[in-house]
Amino acid sequence: MISFHLFHRKSMMPVEVDDVDRALLRLLQQNNQGTVRALAEQVGVSAPTCLRRIRALRQAGVIRHDTALLDPAKLGLGLLCYAEVALHLHSAPAVQTFGLRMRQLPHVLACDEIAGEADFLLQVLVKDMAAFSDFAQAHLASDSNVRSYRSLFVIRQHKDEHRLPI
Repeated sequence: MISFHLFHRKSMMPVEVDDVDRALLRLLQQNNQGTVRALAEQVGVSAPTCLRRIRALRQAGVIRHDTALLDPAKLGLGLLCYAEVALHLHSAPAVQTFGLRMRQLPHVLACDEIAGEADFLLQVLVKDMAAFSDFAQAHLASDSNVRSYRSLFVIRQHKDEHRLPI
């Protein structure tokens, strides 16, 4: 039996998972709408054992959330953009304030604090270029702590994977 350590994002404490857990996690990433019985059969354990393992993975924070993956284009969200944002102030409160503000915006899919010339990398999904311009004006250009931002527009996605390589 091989065991791996996955890290819970918030605590960064390792969570030990074995081969059965990894197989369950791979299956759940492919389709989390199957029955516990079907999952159990696929990984070779009983249904109660399977359910107990899934609950333990949730409790440990390995499984953070169950969600449906939607097609943005079919919902009129046709422009994906990355924005590098540099701040004037780098104090902990200033950085936390910017991060909190971005987390509250529905068009910001991801907000990552990064190292390098920029302080944050945002992934923004909007209807079109005009909508991105409105977003940038309202949330970046008008923020007195934003020193600069640079937009990178996605022409075509060649891979959009949400499964972790476990």
